[in-house]
Amino acid sequence: MKKLSKNQKLKCFIVINALIFLFTVTVVPITLIFGSVASQKDHLPFAYWQHIATFTILSNIFMGIIALIATIYGIRSFKNERSLPKALNTWYLIATTSVALTFITVVLYLAPSRVLSGKNFFDMLIGPMFFLHFLDPILAIITYVFFFNEHKATLRDRLLALIPPTLYAIPYILFIAILRMVPDFYGLTFGGRYYLTSLVATVFGLLVFGISSLLSYCHNRQIAIK
Repeated sequence: MKKLSKNQKLKCFIVINALIFLFTVTVVPITLIFGSVASQKDHLPFAYWQHIATFTILSNIFMGIIALIATIYGIRSFKNERSLPKALNTWYLIATTSVALTFITVVLYLAPSRVLSGKNFFDMLIGPMFFLHFLDPILAIITYVFFFNEHKATLRDRLLALIPPTLYAIPYILFIAILRMVPDFYGLTFGGRYYLTSLVATVFGLLVFGISSLLSYCHNRQIAIK
């Protein structure tokens, strides 16, 4: 199979990031107005706009913003033959790790949990969630691994990817596990076992670092063999 040239990769980079941004600005409002398929079926005691409190929505908004910035820099790079800035590589890894965490959590935990309760595994992967739980994360992963031509990821970049999940975890733990003011909508206390909170947080921290490390390894390997 013939390798893509630098300009061809850059074109793919621009198109995919433009699509991620377009999907985000279209699907997020739809979700906040009409809800997801799973929320419609579950009749949860939340208004649909309260989906804004979920990591799915927040991580995809973050990814959408980074994708827009990447599109602008990609177009500039294509026109002026400039390299993409190193900072963009770092921010893209952080955002991609966040949406990849969303994808993995849904596929390996939330969707199987629905099956155990007699519901459909794919409720969380159809409708607007097809984009937010599946397509956007996959497109971001492909873009980061294959279409950044320069700048290797560093240990610092991998550690910075911990910031968004950590910032989300702080109020989640505070209001759910400590103050107990909000229902555990992710089920991460496993039925009110609040003593497991520290263990769950540790597991997620290791998972996030593992995701960022794997993405960095694949990205750096592609640069090395180009």
